Amino acid sequence: MINGLYSDEILKGLQVRDRGVFAIVYEHFYPVLFATAHKYVSDKVQAEEIVQDVFLHLWEKEWTLEHATALKSYLYRAVINRAINHLQRNRLLRKHHSAIQHLQEESYLCTFIEEQELRERIHQAVSRLPEKCQQIFKLSRFEGLKNNEIAHQLNLSVKTVENQMTIALKQLKAALLDDPERPVSAISRMQLLWWLFAI
Repeated sequence: MINGLYSDEILKGLQVRDRGVFAIVYEHFYPVLFATAHKYVSDKVQAEEIVQDVFLHLWEKEWTLEHATALKSYLYRAVINRAINHLQRNRLLRKHHSAIQHLQEESYLCTFIEEQELRERIHQAVSRLPEKCQQIFKLSRFEGLKNNEIAHQLNLSVKTVENQMTIALKQLKAALLDDPERPVSAISRMQLLWWLFAI
């Protein structure tokens, strides 16, 4: 039977898609082709897919071999090429995944650094406010008190608290958002606007 595999009849049978001939070739070569593929990819499922793909190609596509003895080499070479292609694709995928992960980490780090810088700028800008204005602003934005609560706590009128908050917001906006020497990103600008004016 083995010697018969390398006969012109087998080759012709494959070329005319004879199911019986194909089954003989498949049963004979599948184990060694699977072992070859597995040696390269070290994955049973992937090795099976590679060998199945080679036999599918053998069944569906047009191919030519000058001699029946070249069938074994043809099948081995096809399996090895597909295994190498699989490894190269995986290597590229891992490289892309690694690059994406690096970009995500870099982006997170940039955002973290930008937030830290923004917090520092806010505290510096608040510390430069006049004393009473600073006290009122901190009670409002850092402790979340309403204007009437601040007025009651500091024994001031609500109108005075409102005026001091207006002064504070104007100075902070100029220091944090309108400084041409220290521009902020669009995201930081939105965060600042929300923090300054949305409460």
